[in-house]
Amino acid sequence: MKQVPTCLLASVFAMAGILMSYSASAADSLLRNLPPGVFLDSTTVVPPAQTKAIGQKLGGELERLENSMIRVHGRPIQVNTITATDESSAKAIHAAIAKSKSHPAFCIRRGRVVVEYVGKDIDAALATKTSYELCLVPKPASVRYRVIAELATVDKADYMSCTPLFGKFLALKGGTDQAMIQQISDLSAKFQFGRVLALRNPKLDNGAAVHLFKPSPTEAKDAGVSIVYSFTQLPARHGVPYVTATIDVTVDATGFRTSEAVPSKKLTAATPFWPADDPKVISLARQITAGKTTHEAKAKAILEWLTPGQNIKYAGQTGSRWTAAKVLEQKFGRCWDFSDCFVALARAAGVPSRQVGGWLYCSEGHIWAEYYREGKGWQQVDPTGGGKLECGIYHIPYFTSEDGEMPILYVSMPKIECVQTK
Repeated sequence: MKQVPTCLLASVFAMAGILMSYSASAADSLLRNLPPGVFLDSTTVVPPAQTKAIGQKLGGELERLENSMIRVHGRPIQVNTITATDESSAKAIHAAIAKSKSHPAFCIRRGRVVVEYVGKDIDAALATKTSYELCLVPKPASVRYRVIAELATVDKADYMSCTPLFGKFLALKGGTDQAMIQQISDLSAKFQFGRVLALRNPKLDNGAAVHLFKPSPTEAKDAGVSIVYSFTQLPARHGVPYVTATIDVTVDATGFRTSEAVPSKKLTAATPFWPADDPKVISLARQITAGKTTHEAKAKAILEWLTPGQNIKYAGQTGSRWTAAKVLEQKFGRCWDFSDCFVALARAAGVPSRQVGGWLYCSEGHIWAEYYREGKGWQQVDPTGGGKLECGIYHIPYFTSEDGEMPILYVSMPKIECVQTK
């Protein structure tokens, strides 16, 4: 990732080291009532004497300087809130700071307040996303993304090894470290590789998605929830065959897709990953959804029950997939585990549901779910946050499964670009 130039304020904030009350300040207003997925770690106020000196260097008169450390969907970012005495000073300060930035998103002005983003690994996407979440910039109603990903063609996955193997590929970075290459070989031996790749069927998103590949597929088969692409000759990275997929997909703020088709009974059936017929799971689902009659009410009750730390802890191996039965017993897991639990409980409660995978924009690979709202269509939900983080413009779906089998293995970090907003 491209590093962001650090301005004079960053070093001053770091040296100040003084935590003070910041009631009635611009930062207080900005960081109050943060949305789900955004957390405030600390705020530091620069002493008045230093504030005056910094203002002189930036060409304006300052009233207050504050540095806050926040996390936006897991990624840390430093938010410097600079309050000028008047708009003229704010304009001068904004212009001075903007000169040191590689992208306009790193510094914005709202009246007398200038907000600057600083951090070792931040990029324009994270800065823009932070501005959305802090309501400094209006969120678009829809976003079209372009995902370029090198995806392994997996026939049978060891799901607990997907993330570790991906991590080894990232650590190697095209190098020749023999120990790392051997680790890749050992982990990849746990998989069965083939020549097919299944992606979420564009018709699930009103036909808006487009898939392109290198090399080109020899066949594309409509398998209902997915399009299964077949290939002949594929490149391989350390013995792992892969295809470069370019996926254009549009998401909106609702996470909802209308559908007149009535889901088949298999969408409430049990599978090895989703034991919806297990008496313990059925009993728990009934307990959670007691008094709820609609699919939406039942789904919301299950999401509430899955609120991290309430009944299931968000903990353990990154990228784990233990199966729903084990997670409900051990009471901890990660995003795939929360999704498995949601689908298993939803199906046990008679709610048609399935699993969705892809990327959480400006964050990481992610797994969530969707359920059917009677007579309306499919609603995406994020069980990892207990439904608090609504599926909207950040959830980029390009995998879907109705039986729990959804092998996802990246052999490099995908590139994700926002190509259009509305």
